[in-house]
Amino acid sequence: MKKIAILFLLVCSCLLFTNCTFIRRTLLLNIPGINDHHFLPNVAVKSTNFTDLPLSSHYNERKLPDSLLENLQENKTVAFLVLKNDSLVYEWYKEGYSAKKRTNVFSITKSIMSILVGIALKEGKIKSIDEPICHYYPEYKEGERSKITFKHLLQMSSGLNYYDTYKNPFGPSGKIYYGTNVRNVTNQIQSEKEAGIEWRYKNCDPQILGFALEKAVGMPLSQYASEKLWSPLGASQDALWTTDRKNGMEKTYCCFNTNARDIARLGILYKNGGNWGGRQIVDSAYVKASLTPVNIKRTNGAQMMNYGYAWWLPKMEGTNVTTFAAEGMLGQFCIVVPEKNLVIVRFGKKPSKIEHFRKMYKYSVMSCYHLWK
Repeated sequence: MKKIAILFLLVCSCLLFTNCTFIRRTLLLNIPGINDHHFLPNVAVKSTNFTDLPLSSHYNERKLPDSLLENLQENKTVAFLVLKNDSLVYEWYKEGYSAKKRTNVFSITKSIMSILVGIALKEGKIKSIDEPICHYYPEYKEGERSKITFKHLLQMSSGLNYYDTYKNPFGPSGKIYYGTNVRNVTNQIQSEKEAGIEWRYKNCDPQILGFALEKAVGMPLSQYASEKLWSPLGASQDALWTTDRKNGMEKTYCCFNTNARDIARLGILYKNGGNWGGRQIVDSAYVKASLTPVNIKRTNGAQMMNYGYAWWLPKMEGTNVTTFAAEGMLGQFCIVVPEKNLVIVRFGKKPSKIEHFRKMYKYSVMSCYHLWK
């Protein structure tokens, strides 16, 4: 008990009398949540060309099946919406959330990064996704790291010695989520394997991608996203992108904060081959490549066929339905069902287990698939 009391006093002293921002954030927030942008620094991704999403003439006429509603409520869903033929046909919100309330979309941010890479490629800011990132980010110009390309980072095949450890808030995942110098953390990561030979999901890859892309486009990524994506899409409000500190670096592996309607615009964009209202924002060839399985061996030896350029390509057992999706922690998703011209968005506070997420994913897709034929 005496040791615990001493430890408690030390922690309190750190929180009160020193600038232990990382420890303070870790202890106060403890587990990442969809409202962390209220407590962490962020920068605006501005929208300067707001246009409404069209409402279907049958908006909210149909009701979701009880089984799906029960599943969504069990998992503390706060927003759920469906678009058919690019028009909003259904939406509901819970726990005080609304079409204007922002949430942390977590790893959907990775798909946003993929889109920004595609835009930079179209503009000629990047010569090729097979170009080594050290051409723009000299911190990675030595050794095996010099061989890492934009494609490797998009495909989660960098070969870097980094493992996400969510059970330890003071581990690598905690340091890049709660820490104040994400650049320093990721620059210390070394290669353990040759790039391009193994697929392994890890948050450092899209964060390093962010550093290289920032140098390639010559401006903060929040500004680039505003000018090249958010404003052209006519987003309904400014998004907030969490940074490691005030005026710091955007956390490009997570932490883009926006509303469900505006995230739906990303699904529409990719469903339409990178075209928005007649404007080709991303080349269709890049979109197609983004939604093509990486076909790289996983750590267990099996080929990874459910992932593209930071977009998921889930296979739903027992169905012939094809989908692709941007997905985030705690069950955030933006699902596209090309066959039915559907986009489905869900935000919420659970689940944390992958099997529960997949069940909710399948319920959502199949219910909407049959409701809006």
